[in-house]
Amino acid sequence: MATIDPRILSLRDARNVTIRTAEASDAAEVLAFRKTVSDETEFLMGAADEIRGGIAQQAEHLQTTLLSPVDLSVLAEVEGRVAGLARLEGSRLRRFAHCVTLGMAVGREFWRLGLGRALLESLLLWADTHGVVRVALEVVETNTPAIRLYESLGFEHEGRLRARRKHGDVYLDAYMMSRVRSGLGPA
Repeated sequence: MATIDPRILSLRDARNVTIRTAEASDAAEVLAFRKTVSDETEFLMGAADEIRGGIAQQAEHLQTTLLSPVDLSVLAEVEGRVAGLARLEGSRLRRFAHCVTLGMAVGREFWRLGLGRALLESLLLWADTHGVVRVALEVVETNTPAIRLYESLGFEHEGRLRARRKHGDVYLDAYMMSRVRSGLGPA
């Protein structure tokens, strides 16, 4: 079962944020947040009208994640509402059990207040204490604040996916980045 201990931190605007494991009972709020944030930015994979399933399916997904030993979903709450979501998705295959893929979304109101860093640090702490060696992600080339955040926490560029996203009539590349714990394996 993948969980974190709840953390209460202060954002740059002095509001408190609680970062905790997402649970099935959060499904309605999580689904509403996903739809809202998907329309606030083109940096996420899909738009709000492309999110399939309802509250029951979201609850089932959160419960499955909660019971998984290799996946973790956390949320950030500010003033009683979801302000951010983050997820690590792992593999049960032995050859890939040391790797997870990261996904994260922060509501526009909370950009540049330290919420993304707090979510990411919570995930990385869990990864480091649960044997994860490699945390990988994909980020669109125009999301400079996110790229800087990832770099500041030890993520390195691994590659470029040409014309990976389409925003309107414009094709954008995406960077593949990862953080690999040092001191492991051959140099």
